Amino acid sequence: AFLDKLQKERELKLAEQARLEEESRLVGPEMPSEAKHAAPGTYGKNLLPGEGDAMAAYVQSGQRIPRRGEIGLSSDQIASYEDLGYIMSGSRHSRMNAIRIRKENQVYSAEEKAALSMINFEEKKAKEQQVMRSMQALVKQHLQSEDVNE
Repeated sequence: AFLDKLQKERELKLAEQARLEEESRLVGPEMPSEAKHAAPGTYGKNLLPGEGDAMAAYVQSGQRIPRRGEIGLSSDQIASYEDLGYIMSGSRHSRMNAIRIRKENQVYSAEEKAALSMINFEEKKAKEQQVMRSMQALVKQHLQSEDVNE
């Protein structure tokens, strides 16, 4: 009798564990673990090969994109030189400046688009989780009401 009782308790625990695992299992694909960035090569058609990726590396790290003549200097050094009154070579010619701004904007817009898609994905996921929680609560409430009626 005692062994039968222990066996039944063990079976109930195993059944409860299986039920909890089933409830906690996610349905559908898992979310990627890393933040999304624009795919390499999707920065526009007017950039040289690798130019968009190199510029995007600065954007993703939160640094200023270096201009012509500024390669090898850090963003802080460039800013300090400009504050002292130096005119960096990339800032001197209006046509080159316009091209640089256009290229930078292509990279920025691609990065912003990737960031916005990630934010939309997270909002959609949160909304879906809320719907799942409300549905689970509804099912649980319905099952409890059935148990009371029996």
